[in-house]
Amino acid sequence: MRLRHLHACRRRPPVISLPRLGFSWPRRFPQHGASTEMRLRRLFAVAAAVATLGVAAAHAEPGYSTANVNMRTGPDIDFPSVGVIPEGEPLYIEGCLRDESWCDVRWGPERGWVFSEYLAFDYRGEMVLLPDYGPAFFRIPIVTFVAADYWGRYYVGRPWYRDRAHWYGYRIRPRVGWYAPPPGPRHRGWWRSRYVVPRGMRPPPERWQRAIRHERHEERYERREERRDDRRDRRHDRRDEHHGRH
Repeated sequence: MRLRHLHACRRRPPVISLPRLGFSWPRRFPQHGASTEMRLRRLFAVAAAVATLGVAAAHAEPGYSTANVNMRTGPDIDFPSVGVIPEGEPLYIEGCLRDESWCDVRWGPERGWVFSEYLAFDYRGEMVLLPDYGPAFFRIPIVTFVAADYWGRYYVGRPWYRDRAHWYGYRIRPRVGWYAPPPGPRHRGWWRSRYVVPRGMRPPPERWQRAIRHERHEERYERREERRDDRRDRRHDRRDEHHGRH
C-alpha cells in the first residue's frame, strides 16, 4: 500500500494555485504518458488565458461625446464621415495622435476618428475633457494612422471603400486651430488660448454634465409616465361609473 501511495504521489505534480487569474498549472508537466504535443497544447492554453485576461484588464472605462460630432474615416475633416455621434453617447477611445488633435474611437459597431476636445471622461464623479488631462492620464495609447491598414480593418464593403486608392495616398494636414500640448504638467484649458473651433461646431463646454442631463431626461420620462397612468386611471373610473349606473 505504501508503494502504491508513493507511486501515485510521483505521478501527480504539485500545483500552484493562481486565484486572481482563475486557473492553475503544475510546477512541471508530467513526463509519463504525455506527448510533446500535449505539453505544448497545455502551454498554449495557459498563454491564451493570460492574454485574454490582459486584454480585458486593459479596457478602460467608456468616454462620452460632449456634442453631436462627426466620426470620420481618418484624422482629417476631408475624410468621409462614418456618421454623427449624438451628444452624451458612451464610446471607447482606442488611441490618439501624438499632438492629441484626433482620437480613434469605437462607438457601438462603428470605428472612426473624432476631435479630441469633444471627448470626456467621468473622473471621480466629474466629467472632464480629454485634453485637460491628456491621453496618458486615462491610459490611452498614442497611435499613428495608416489609411491602407485602418481601412482594410474596418471599412471593407462600406460605400466609401471603392475610393480607397485616393485616401491611401492622401496627405494628412495639421489641424487648423489646434496646437500640440506643451511638455510637462498641464493645467485645465491649456489648449483654449489659441484654439479655433472647428467649422460647424459649437465651442466645447468648460463644464459638461452628462449625468445631470441624463437624470433630468429620466425625470421627465417618469413624469410623463405618471401623467399617462393618471389619465388611464381616470378613464377606467369613468367607465366603471358608467357601467354602475346602467
